[in-house]
Amino acid sequence: MTHHRPPPPRGSGDGWVTLSSGQVKWGLFGAAGMLLRHDDAVLLARRAEWVHGGNGQWSVPGGAIDKDEMPEHAALREFDEEIGPVPRGLRIVGIHTVVIEADVWSYHTCCALVDERPTYTELGTTENDEARWWHLDEVDSLPLFPPFAQALPHLLRIYDEAASA
Repeated sequence: MTHHRPPPPRGSGDGWVTLSSGQVKWGLFGAAGMLLRHDDAVLLARRAEWVHGGNGQWSVPGGAIDKDEMPEHAALREFDEEIGPVPRGLRIVGIHTVVIEADVWSYHTCCALVDERPTYTELGTTENDEARWWHLDEVDSLPLFPPFAQALPHLLRIYDEAASA
């Protein structure tokens, strides 16, 4: 039986936004997620079926940005709420932003390196069914959340550029 912590207090960014296209997005001020990498592995979360667009697909843990919150702070807060403590030695090496509608909604993926690869057996919320480390060679074979799959080449380029800097 999996035990979960009580839900976090509702944030000022929690809520739905309807774009001019009619598309609905979570996060009144946009959303952010955290992609952790340790050596040649990344930590991904399998989104719960009940989560908007979840479909049991793999992606980064993340969620709504609160008013006046920086994307990297939102991504760290969401990681802690959904997955658990961030591994030691976290170094953000870049942020990939996808603007879905200018001045209305964007998604920010924070790319970070960490010094350890902990196992997360009890997640902080029910938004994800599982979190685990995947070798980079395995990621393409997973059922990925489509926006994450589209961003993945850009995210990996951020890590490559950080390694060569």
